[in-house]
Amino acid sequence: MSVASSKESNPSKVYVLFYSFFLIPLVVAVIGTSFIIIVKFLTLEPKSASDLLNDVKIGSASKRWQSAFELSKILTSKAENFEDNLFRNQLVNAYNQSVHDDERVRMYLALAMGQTGDQFYGNALRTGLNDDNPVTRLAAIKALGVLQYAPSVKDLRNIITNKNREVVEYLTAVVALGNMGQKSVIPDLIPLLDHEEVNIRWDTALSLAKLGDTSGLDIIADLMDRSYYSSYPEVDYEEATQAIRVAIHVSSIFRNDMFEEKLVTLSEWDENMEIRDTAIKTLKKIYGHQS
Repeated sequence: MSVASSKESNPSKVYVLFYSFFLIPLVVAVIGTSFIIIVKFLTLEPKSASDLLNDVKIGSASKRWQSAFELSKILTSKAENFEDNLFRNQLVNAYNQSVHDDERVRMYLALAMGQTGDQFYGNALRTGLNDDNPVTRLAAIKALGVLQYAPSVKDLRNIITNKNREVVEYLTAVVALGNMGQKSVIPDLIPLLDHEEVNIRWDTALSLAKLGDTSGLDIIADLMDRSYYSSYPEVDYEEATQAIRVAIHVSSIFRNDMFEEKLVTLSEWDENMEIRDTAIKTLKKIYGHQS
């Protein structure tokens, strides 16, 4: 379906490509709405992962989700060893028990487990795919992709072939599959390059590229062209800049004349100096251009 047709059918749903490298937008929204509380919490004496997990289990309502958020940060940093079986089992138990808790508790625990890279948490996260709450369901999808838990590929395939799913769930599953590194999903992703939703076309092209498939390179080239976003007034300047940054990063997987041309234009003419610098560095690294 054409871009125009997609915009007519749903002009408000144009997502920017944050999914590939950042937490799901819902996480950002939750953090934003509670910013003051989080800042206050972060000023307290640092706690260990075990202390935070204990707070998740027995703390007050506000303390539980804040502790889960902090835990996700600590596990991301990998500053401690989290392979202790007692800790692992307690984390899974806390996740299982959180199904009726504040959605933020379950969401952050899912993201925390995904960040560990520990396949032990895969089965627990798969249960989250059946959550009634869309926020925690999306967190489970995201976490499984980050974890690269191969047994969940079938589950994620079922999501992208179910036409009744919400667009944001499609997007999150598409990105998760791209992160899995499983080339077997390429035939499932390719048809989505023609999806009526432009957001799905964009993220599908990026995921396919990360899997080494060239089917969506034309779309990635479009995403590297700032003028392309003039067709999408819903996308503001900062969002377009972020999308270009992601497209440049993914384009570096391939040596491609079309990408090289886009990079030269960005390096010479883009109004954002960070984008110019990124384009220059990519040209030097991938194409051997001299500064």
